[in-house]
Amino acid sequence: MRQKTIYFALFVLTLLSAACHQDNDDYMTQATLRLDGGDTLTIERVQAMAHITNLNTRHVVSTADFTGAETRIELLRGAYQVHVEGLLSYYGQDGARRVRSFRAVSDYVELVGSDTSKADLNIIFLD
Repeated sequence: MRQKTIYFALFVLTLLSAACHQDNDDYMTQATLRLDGGDTLTIERVQAMAHITNLNTRHVVSTADFTGAETRIELLRGAYQVHVEGLLSYYGQDGARRVRSFRAVSDYVELVGSDTSKADLNIIFLD
C-alpha cells in the first residue's frame, strides 16, 4: 500500500510540473500603416484619423498619430479594414508644396506578423 502511495505521489508531481510551464502565446503585433503616394509625390505631413476595424471582432481602434506618412499601433493579429481620411501636405514633381484632402481605404489587410506587420495604403485625393 505504501508503494502505491509513493507511485501516486510521483505521478501527481509529474503532472503538476508539466502543467506549470510558462505559456507565451503572442497575440499582438506592432502594425505600421504607410500612405503610398507613389513616385509622383513626397509626403511631408499627414493630419488625419485612421480607423482600423478588426474583421472578426468588429472592434475599432483609431489613431491620429502620424509620423510623416506612417502611423504605428499595437493591434491583435488578424484581418482588418482600414479607413484613413484627412489632410495631406506634400511636394509634387515640380517641387511645389500642396495641401489637399485625401482618403485611403482598404477593405482587407492582413496584420498577422508575430512582431511587426506592415500595410501600404493608396491615396485617393478628394478635391
